[in-house]
Amino acid sequence: MAEIFNLPAKEQFDLMNQHLEKIANTRVQEDYSNAPGGKFLLAGDKNAGFFGFVPASDLITGDQIALDVGISAGTLQFSDTPWIKYIFKGRICFIPVKPIRHSTTWNAIYEAGAVYASNDEGTLPPNGRIGTQLSISATDNSINTTTEHFKGDKSSGMDYADTVAAVGDTVVLKGWANSANNGEFTVSSITDTKIVLSGGSLVTESGNKKGRIYPKANAVTQNKVVTINGLKYRVRLIHGAASDPVDSYANADRGSIGPDNEWNAIILPLHEHAKLQNWNYPAYAGTTEDWGVYLTDADLITHHTFGSGNYTWCQETRDDSATWRRVVRGNYGASCLGAGFSWDSASYGGWRPVLELLG
Repeated sequence: MAEIFNLPAKEQFDLMNQHLEKIANTRVQEDYSNAPGGKFLLAGDKNAGFFGFVPASDLITGDQIALDVGISAGTLQFSDTPWIKYIFKGRICFIPVKPIRHSTTWNAIYEAGAVYASNDEGTLPPNGRIGTQLSISATDNSINTTTEHFKGDKSSGMDYADTVAAVGDTVVLKGWANSANNGEFTVSSITDTKIVLSGGSLVTESGNKKGRIYPKANAVTQNKVVTINGLKYRVRLIHGAASDPVDSYANADRGSIGPDNEWNAIILPLHEHAKLQNWNYPAYAGTTEDWGVYLTDADLITHHTFGSGNYTWCQETRDDSATWRRVVRGNYGASCLGAGFSWDSASYGGWRPVLELLG
């Protein structure tokens, strides 16, 4: 495939797509829908493959998708950026080449129902806590931690600012092995390390990676769907790690390597570093395919030197003592994986929604 350097203007895009379509005619057709863009894969396969670019005029602009989803937090940018058309695990998807909003919090995206596309509350609503650093004690009917800080008291010097709940609030426990530990409970008392609950008898349990607690009032069903030119799309964030919560953020790869990492499977093969595998963060990238497209960090806005929104919000939460942080990709190049406060509205936080074709 011919190398493509720099992101071209619309007229150049049209010519480039015509060229890519000629290449695609020798490949397998994977899209039989009426969705815009190429129908034949230019690279990859149905598990992770690339169809080409689609101009915003053929799909949707950034300002319109934000309006349709109901996200006004932050600042609009790159409204007319083209979209990458791809397939991941057999699903036709689109993602903008550049982030379409900056200074948008993960929480605001969650509150719009546009993080998980899970038809339930998702892995962890805002202010929740999850993972092996939580434990349940039947002795005093409590959930406990020594590291995850249930109260947002910055005086400890830690990097958290959200409190799980207040006395009298309803919280949800979910993901625990013992069914008695799953359900809705009322907070009787709360300290930074212990929440005593009423409304049911808990059973002692620990070491559960999926065990979690979150305030019921913050749970929003993650099922945002938009209709574009008569077709329905689920709106979600990209998978930026290999599991949710990540496994493990403390490892050399920060939980990045694995087949469920959509960012590594789709975005990195399109990047110029795929050619030589000379990633800024090779441990987070692993070995990727080279799809011969060679977008740069400037094209993608995945380095802080190229402007706002250079952190792309992803679905996953960290698995350690900072599960209020959500995975982000970018800032120091496309291969970089970090994690930001879910409530952070700094200008580097970028919204780059995935539109996943239904049907």
